[in-house]
Amino acid sequence: MDLMKCTPSAEDKLPDGSPARIDRPEAVDAINAIMKKEFPGIDFAKIYGGLLDDRELGRYERGEVHWPSEYRRTAMRIFFGVDTDKKLGFSRRRLALQPVLDPQQLNREDGSEAAESAGGAAVQALTGSRPAAAHRGRSRTVDASTAHPARVYDYWLGGKDNFAVDRAFADTLTTKFPWVPTAARSNRDFRVRAVEAVAAAGVRQFLDIGTGLPAPGNTHEVAQRITPQARVLYVDNDPMVGVHQRALMTGSREGRTDYVEADIRQPRLIFDDPALANTLDLREPVCLVLAAVLHFIPDLAEAQRIVRALLDPLPSGSFLIVSHGTPDFVTPQEAAEYERMYTAGEAIARTRTKDEIATFFTDLDILDPGYVAVSEWRPADESDKRPKPHDVSLYGVVGRVR
Repeated sequence: MDLMKCTPSAEDKLPDGSPARIDRPEAVDAINAIMKKEFPGIDFAKIYGGLLDDRELGRYERGEVHWPSEYRRTAMRIFFGVDTDKKLGFSRRRLALQPVLDPQQLNREDGSEAAESAGGAAVQALTGSRPAAAHRGRSRTVDASTAHPARVYDYWLGGKDNFAVDRAFADTLTTKFPWVPTAARSNRDFRVRAVEAVAAAGVRQFLDIGTGLPAPGNTHEVAQRITPQARVLYVDNDPMVGVHQRALMTGSREGRTDYVEADIRQPRLIFDDPALANTLDLREPVCLVLAAVLHFIPDLAEAQRIVRALLDPLPSGSFLIVSHGTPDFVTPQEAAEYERMYTAGEAIARTRTKDEIATFFTDLDILDPGYVAVSEWRPADESDKRPKPHDVSLYGVVGRVR
């Protein structure tokens, strides 16, 4: 997209008559000022997650197919002095997010039908074909009345794709444990380093379950940076995640990226989905990524069953990446308080000890440095510059299937 090659008015030209290039921070400030002027009754911070920022504008500029709201497009048209979205570069076929993500639409009584219709039309517009049968008939409504792990995690990472219920839930936990946002960031960094290590070992296929909302360092971005032919299948059970993932799946031309809306508690449905067969070749090694997802399965035996069902179809040489909440790094008092909150429904992750987490890796070879805090797994920073195990309280482990 050539947004930054636009000029806000005919007068803004260099002496030779060519358009003047606009610094991104100046453009952001000006576009936000226009939005507030043109739509004085809109509280963007409350309804749309905040005003435009440098990172978001950069995503538009790079053509990462993240469709802006009408408010942003209106302000951009005024700022750049154009009269159509096409002249801004927003005319390519892409997934329209706003009809699905607008909180005002999510709570309508006919929200399920409306969301399914919007999602189906968007996929058809993006791909030129009907959605795969596995996706048809599946509920695509976003539950804005209940906190969802993907959106809570997005909030801790500083994202904007979350609702008031997610923020309230996250703030309750952060009040007791202020380091939780640090843990979320450290977990994201661990997953990036782990995927890098597995890709560097020659694995070109990744099954990322419980992927969450997109953020810098998505699995396909990391893997395809190392191996352009890498193939990635994302899986999550939140329709909001699905909308964003399908919109942002612009990987390398040599590789392949796809998405399945499914629940980790039903592994067979994941493997039966046509998208998996179209993306991954189970005759070749696959890296199974379960980053900060197993601790949402309350029963250990159930979590063990799920991991085994996901690993069994994968051939020798495959990998398992796991990050998991633990009480091992906090004080007994903090562990007891968290357990109280979990029992009361004020926390949603079932923390487990090192020995319990090790049961997911039975018969796998554990990569160095073994069972460590996510911040300590092959860290890129010096020890005095990275979070302490107490401030992440997540184990990071990578194992290889024999």
